Amino acid sequence: MQIVSKVMKQRVAGLAVVLAILGLATVAHAIPLKQLLRKGDKPMFTGKCCFSFGDSVTVKEPADITPVVVTFTADYQATSVFSVGIAVNGHPCQDTFVLDSFGPAYFRSRAFQWVLLPSDGLIKGNNTITVCGGAASDPNSTLTLGFRTLAVTISN
Repeated sequence: MQIVSKVMKQRVAGLAVVLAILGLATVAHAIPLKQLLRKGDKPMFTGKCCFSFGDSVTVKEPADITPVVVTFTADYQATSVFSVGIAVNGHPCQDTFVLDSFGPAYFRSRAFQWVLLPSDGLIKGNNTITVCGGAASDPNSTLTLGFRTLAVTISN
């Protein structure tokens, strides 16, 4: 009985250590509020690429500019094929991905990720990253965004 108790105590202690490490890892990867945007409204966009979708985040670069990772996830409806990209500090839309059309009756989910380098327009200090895009060909096409997140993390 005593052996079982000793083994059980070791397992519980080991589990406690694992849970503590996982908790610290979560805190270490927390994103500052200025670098995170979560929305659940349903804006509708019409027109050919490229224009701002209005969703932006800000990241502050140190003196030695380092790469950042931008992640955009969204539920969407599209009446035709749309492009989605990012604009850095007001520059033109770049690095676009394609959102396929499944008809206006269906919401789909997509996730996009970009790695921005200093050559992509990052500057020392505050950098604004904005989601942009538009219809690939038909100027009367519409895109409705549902729940979405935009996050930027800076490399250490």
